[in-house]
Amino acid sequence: MNRNDAVFYEQYEAHLKAQEEQRAAASASVAAAGGVSPVFTFSELGMDDSGEFHNF
Repeated sequence: MNRNDAVFYEQYEAHLKAQEEQRAAASASVAAAGGVSPVFTFSELGMDDSGEFHNF
């Protein structure tokens, strides 16, 4: 393995570890909120609120 490969894998491992920590923090915050899902409006998601999604 050359130096570039070693640096790549080191950075990739750090990236995966950071993602796992973010997932753990997000899951802990959901648990702390009592398991309540975040609520978004259609406009925040870039969608039109057409009233067609009543069973969403």
